[in-house]
Amino acid sequence: MYQLKRNELEWEYIDKNLGIRFTVPGECTAKLLRTPDAEAIQSEADVEEAVKNPRYGQSLRKIAEEKHARSACILVSDATRAVPTARIIRYVVRELTEAQIPYEQICAFVAIGVHRDASEEEMKTFLGELYGKIRIENHTPFDKENLICLGETSGHTPVWVNKRAYACDLHIQIGKVEPHEFAGFSGGRKSVLPGISGEETIRINHRPEMILQQKAAIGVLEGNPVHEDMEEAAEKFGIDFGVNLILNQQLELSAVFAGEMKKSHQAAVEQVRARLGVSVKRPDILVTTAGNPLDIDFYQTVKALIALTEILDENTTVILYCGCPEGVNSPDMLRAFRSNRDLEQAVAYTVGSYRIQMDHVLLLSKILRKHVRIIVCCPNIRDEEIRDMFMIPCSTPRAAMAAALEMCGKKEAEVLFYPRPQTGLTIGEQADL
Repeated sequence: MYQLKRNELEWEYIDKNLGIRFTVPGECTAKLLRTPDAEAIQSEADVEEAVKNPRYGQSLRKIAEEKHARSACILVSDATRAVPTARIIRYVVRELTEAQIPYEQICAFVAIGVHRDASEEEMKTFLGELYGKIRIENHTPFDKENLICLGETSGHTPVWVNKRAYACDLHIQIGKVEPHEFAGFSGGRKSVLPGISGEETIRINHRPEMILQQKAAIGVLEGNPVHEDMEEAAEKFGIDFGVNLILNQQLELSAVFAGEMKKSHQAAVEQVRARLGVSVKRPDILVTTAGNPLDIDFYQTVKALIALTEILDENTTVILYCGCPEGVNSPDMLRAFRSNRDLEQAVAYTVGSYRIQMDHVLLLSKILRKHVRIIVCCPNIRDEEIRDMFMIPCSTPRAAMAAALEMCGKKEAEVLFYPRPQTGLTIGEQADL
């Protein structure tokens, strides 16, 4: 997917997925860094076994039988998460039907949070062979008529959740676990909050005083107020069975952790922590991209930058390249950045007029305040939009690299290509490139 090679005159970096090519003068030092990979699960029998006979609690069939369940909801991720839902949900539904829950009483809810609705084609992909057999619908975070309040968390977040999902006898979640920019890790409880929560609940959970706390950070769960708030909300909703997945760098299924939600999620987190640590020395120029599925829009793409927050400083020039076929796709984020041409005043506006998708304004401000120069190379984002976000537009990879080298001011610059950094736990180190 990503290649770096050198000939007599230059280094050449190729992103086969996006069809992007960068060249670096030969007198520079270039390196390609990737999050450690893992083998894909090849045996379908192993996937089935992980769901049917979970390591972390009772089987789903036994839970359904003991609860005399006659209906079930399955919370599934949207297209921005690339979860192989169809591969997993077939075994979940088989357990339910064998517990005498009919197809027509099983509904998958696309846990969109406040993302856009999943399309019909996306829903077909999520369900695979089950499309047309069980129901599927998008969560409706803005429809108060389809929400029910389950009380408040200890952090005073009102827990409004999808009423139809809550009314089902059994609650099941399917999600993937990877580092998250302020919840510590994705997966598990995030299927409920933000997945099927109301807009007010998500906004309060994501509010500035929560996500700007020191422990609301990548890879941190203990003491993380956002995570703890999410976990309380999930407990109020009641997840009976969780399936938490880890994907490799090719977005292939590499591990399945099923059973009691908290235990299965924690087991997945421990494996991610053990496998995905990445040490990085600050380069002169860092070239990055979020890759699929986050490349869908710029709001998601900037997670690649946010993942690098701790290693970036004023001595590093960053090139972020992306496709973003759906554009920025976040009027709230743009509105906050456009509120003022001064970064600090834009941040103040964000805090005072907070909306959910302004969260990335606050997280990006941590980088921009360090005077990191960020060059954006994207065909589907207008130059003025990039400038409004305090970044520098460049139309081509060649122009972006030339600009970065000029800003760097070093003839023998150190250039690091680090695609999809959000999939790893990035820490600074002192070794040479």
